[in-house]
Parts: sequence; C-alpha cells; structure tokens
Amino acid sequence: MFGEAWKKNPFKSAERYYPVEMPYTIDETYILTMEVPQGYTVDEMPKQMIVKLDEKESAMFEYRISLSGSTISLRSRIKVNRTVFANEEYENLREFFNMIVNKQNEQIVFKKKK
Repeated sequence: MFGEAWKKNPFKSAERYYPVEMPYTIDETYILTMEVPQGYTVDEMPKQMIVKLDEKESAMFEYRISLSGSTISLRSRIKVNRTVFANEEYENLREFFNMIVNKQNEQIVFKKKK
C-alpha cells in the first residue's frame, strides 16, 4: 500500500494483564486506483476481505480490490469504534491487528507479456 499500510502490529506482547487504552478511535480509509503498467498483466492479486472484531462491531477491517480491464482499484478501511478494551479482549484485538498487517502487506504480482 505504498507506505501507508500498517507495517507492525501495535500489540506485540503475547499476554496483557491490564486494559488497552487507545488515545482515540480509528477510522482510516485508503483508496488507490492504478493502471497496470504497459507490457504487463496481473498474475496474482490479494483476496478481498471484511472482518469484524466482535458482534458489537467494536472494530472492522475492510479490504476490497478489483481488476477492471487494466485498472486496479483498492480500498482499505480500518475502523475502531472504542478506545478501551478489557484485558480479556486483548488476544482477539492482537489477532485482529495481525490480520490487518498481513493483509495490507500482500503484494499484487505482475507478469510481463510475451
């Protein structure tokens, strides 16, 4: 995502004994439209994904990508609606951000035309 992606999970510890307190909620949306370079085709693209942290929709991650002709459209959105998470919620929150980091760092693979 050209330097805008989450490179590391902010929740590094395997265990947490205190609540997570964030300074603010998160609502980040990145939109990209790009042309496939001339002389290349798209060989592989990441899969689309929508994930919710819990039933209460405390957090949501949306990753939509499509190819239409020679145009790639990407939309990535992270929305965290709460600023405080109990220590019992930590493992799910940590895995949620691991999934975001992994998905945002997937690559689009181009193949040179013959």
